[in-house]
Amino acid sequence: MLLQQLITFCRVVEAGSFTRAAELLNLTQPAVTRQVAALEAEFGEPLLDRQGRHFRLTAAGEIVYEHARRVVAVVDSARRQVEALSSPEQGQVSIACVTTTGLFTLPGLLAAFSRQYPAVRIRVWSGKIAAVMDRVLDGESDLGLVTMPVTHPRLESVPLFRDRVVLVASPSEAARLPNPLTLGHLAELDMIAYQAPSRFRTLIEAHLETVGVYPRVAMEFDSHEAVKTMVLLGYGVAMVPESTVRAELDSGALIELRVDGLPPLHRTTSMLLRRDAAPRARAVENFIRLVLERYGAVGAEGITEPEEPGAPSAP
Repeated sequence: MLLQQLITFCRVVEAGSFTRAAELLNLTQPAVTRQVAALEAEFGEPLLDRQGRHFRLTAAGEIVYEHARRVVAVVDSARRQVEALSSPEQGQVSIACVTTTGLFTLPGLLAAFSRQYPAVRIRVWSGKIAAVMDRVLDGESDLGLVTMPVTHPRLESVPLFRDRVVLVASPSEAARLPNPLTLGHLAELDMIAYQAPSRFRTLIEAHLETVGVYPRVAMEFDSHEAVKTMVLLGYGVAMVPESTVRAELDSGALIELRVDGLPPLHRTTSMLLRRDAAPRARAVENFIRLVLERYGAVGAEGITEPEEPGAPSAP
């Protein structure tokens, strides 16, 4: 019963509502309320500070939730692995990824995997790199896909491919600019940038700083899609991963600008795996094998991502 109470408590916190949690768990709202109350009695502390229809976690609730979600993840992982023993071509693969890989890399991988293993259920969660790491470390996700190598004693970071960073402009903007640009000219252009603080913004600014360029940032956004949209509309230029603008470059909707004196820049998409994970379910091993067969380990030299006919563009 305690496990069910922990599951229910996690659903209430994540759904932000007793009513919504009841719907997700196929329970009545009074049943959900009773389970949370029983859990509070178990710990001897209120876990939720109720304020009308709304609530917030108490200090005790924060602690219980962090442990509860790990317990639920471990039990769920055990259940999936046991199921996979009797159905090696079925089961489930849980993937955590950053938004860019979710938009541009994952679709092609999922399409290829689903063709081979149509009965396997895929679960995908996206967020920031630190959150992806946490989900893999906590066992909530079987693997992670991130846009930079990660160093952590409990994680294996497998480099997959290098994604070139390119300077792009709309055709109308590019027509009025010399190509290639000088470093001085680059510093004078309105730059559409990824929002700070972020790893990608830091990567770009550190790279430009090595050649004495301090960009004139006109706009900042929290996604590459938003940055790309503003460049398409002609509001400035941007330095973006090639994978995010490959379709626009191929169609001519965006133009790549070269800059004399600016060294090439890449970022490496990597797969994260837990070093101390229990034996993985067959479905998870099959997915990892597919990823490695498609990209291979790129090592220090790296490769650019291969394109798959008929599949969405991937970074």
